[in-house]
Amino acid sequence: MPLTKNLGFFALFSLAAGAMISSGLFVLPSIAYSEAGPASIMSYVFAAILMLPSVLSKAELATAMTRSGGDYFYVDRILGTPAGVLAGFANWFSIALKSSFALIGIGAFAVLVFPTFDNMKLVAVGFCLFFTILNLVSVKTSGKFQVAFVIFLLGALAAYVIVGYPNARPEFFRPFIVSKYRPILEATGLVFISYAGLTKIDSVAEESKEAGRLIPKAMLWAYGIVSILYVLVVAVTIGVLPHKELSGTLTPISTAAKVIAGTPGLIVMSFAAMAAFITTANAGILSASRVPMAMSRDYILPKVFGHVSPKFGTPWVSILTTSAFMIIVVVFLEVEMLAKVASTFMILMFIMVNFSLIVVRYAGIRNYKPTFKAPLFPWLQIFAIIAYSILIAQMGSVPLLITIGFIAFAYAWYRIFYHRFEKRHSALVRLAMNILNRIIISETNFEKLENELLGILKERESIVEDEFDILVRDAHIIDQKSPMDREKFFKTIASELSPHLRLESEQVYGMFCDREVMSNTNIIPGVAVPHIILEGSDHFEIVLVRNRDGIRWDEESEPVNAVFVLMGTMDKRDLHLRALMAIAQMLQNKSFMMKWLEAVDAEDLRSTILLSKRKRTS
Repeated sequence: MPLTKNLGFFALFSLAAGAMISSGLFVLPSIAYSEAGPASIMSYVFAAILMLPSVLSKAELATAMTRSGGDYFYVDRILGTPAGVLAGFANWFSIALKSSFALIGIGAFAVLVFPTFDNMKLVAVGFCLFFTILNLVSVKTSGKFQVAFVIFLLGALAAYVIVGYPNARPEFFRPFIVSKYRPILEATGLVFISYAGLTKIDSVAEESKEAGRLIPKAMLWAYGIVSILYVLVVAVTIGVLPHKELSGTLTPISTAAKVIAGTPGLIVMSFAAMAAFITTANAGILSASRVPMAMSRDYILPKVFGHVSPKFGTPWVSILTTSAFMIIVVVFLEVEMLAKVASTFMILMFIMVNFSLIVVRYAGIRNYKPTFKAPLFPWLQIFAIIAYSILIAQMGSVPLLITIGFIAFAYAWYRIFYHRFEKRHSALVRLAMNILNRIIISETNFEKLENELLGILKERESIVEDEFDILVRDAHIIDQKSPMDREKFFKTIASELSPHLRLESEQVYGMFCDREVMSNTNIIPGVAVPHIILEGSDHFEIVLVRNRDGIRWDEESEPVNAVFVLMGTMDKRDLHLRALMAIAQMLQNKSFMMKWLEAVDAEDLRSTILLSKRKRTS
């Protein structure tokens, strides 16, 4: 059962922004300050800069591959299933672990505001159950809930900056420059995970309205607004709290708010912190639960994880499993080390995502057609891979060892449970073929990937096939490269079609010429639609022809690059007229001929028509 498309721009923006603003702002500033002092402001700036390549890369991939699962889906289809298994588990666990930390944050601030609530973990579990029910019932309701909380949160943080700025003391920023770069790098690695939630919305791309347009827009707006707020809020906090007080608190924003505005400030920012953790936890359940669903579609996990509620249109098994995992983490495990491991997993994911974009751009996959393209390619992606590798090296030996063990676990899972199901080849193999310039694997193995991407593009553009699309899917395609005149073209086509039509080549040639005498079929500059009537009944088909250098149709007209050959029996005249109407509508799109001439091969020509914008009839 397909997922419902209920998430608009504000819901997507709120999921991205809400997932960013949590522990990274309400807890980590004091820890980063302990490592780098006032220069920790620069750590947030550097983290934002390091995040940009991944934002741009994931925005592009999300518009070309609008499928639930986000990073898992991209990595699996581009780098191959072994990498996809690792990406799937890493993405699922890292988001769930980060969201578990947010749930504990809710409990901690609830105890701070309401001291009578003395069981922090019980509060966290209660909120987890609430978000689980919310996500089970409706993604749309969950999205509206997220919008409301993010509006309150952004408003509270903006007020904090405006009111707090006059209270900042310049001496608290001295000394700003530290003698060694390592503390700033360590603090950058620490706060980098604060920005990682931004890219969670690609996991719900399949449930987004106009995903090709809205996902990049939502991600970039959230990135810009929240990054600026991060730096301003941290700067105000450092300017308000003395060194000793800032280093010794785990609620730096709320503590600074008390200095700025007394108890009311403490209460407001504590509620804002709770709102931040709430949006992170809610977005975490929403996005993390889509990963096992996507993995089940590819047989990496049991198919039960892909079950979608017929009533609510939500993946209920994946949601319940993800929530149960988060409750176990909250109740039984130490979150601090797991948060570090989650950070390492997330950075590892970003390395694979940026590498995936490089591979898919160079692999020549014809149905990879994003509506947004990352600028400064591939230099931004290469920079990101190197920078992220340095960050991972700063995470410490324990997270690194756990990550190595996790990679071994993922590969073992692939070898034991999935290897026998592998049925497609990745874009990475295609790239290897291009580099080696020889066929090392059957070309038909790539058709599964191409067809899957074509289906995704149709869904992205809300295309429901009609009779003309079905004709195009079955059409014979001829891709010519040498120039010729109309008579030679008719002879070439007649020779190619005569065995199929079971007619002599001269007879077919004569039918085309006779039809042309009646009226010129060069309908618009660059396009011709010759057609012939066949004997018999119940037969109609299309032949698609591209001539890159052009066909000289007559002396007065421009060379013809696109030819739609229509052949049918008299009883199919209605279908003939509908095909003409579809062609006319398709040609009204000014970009059609450019896409037609730029198509890579015959199948890309077919995809150009199947993805064209026109009014389709049921």
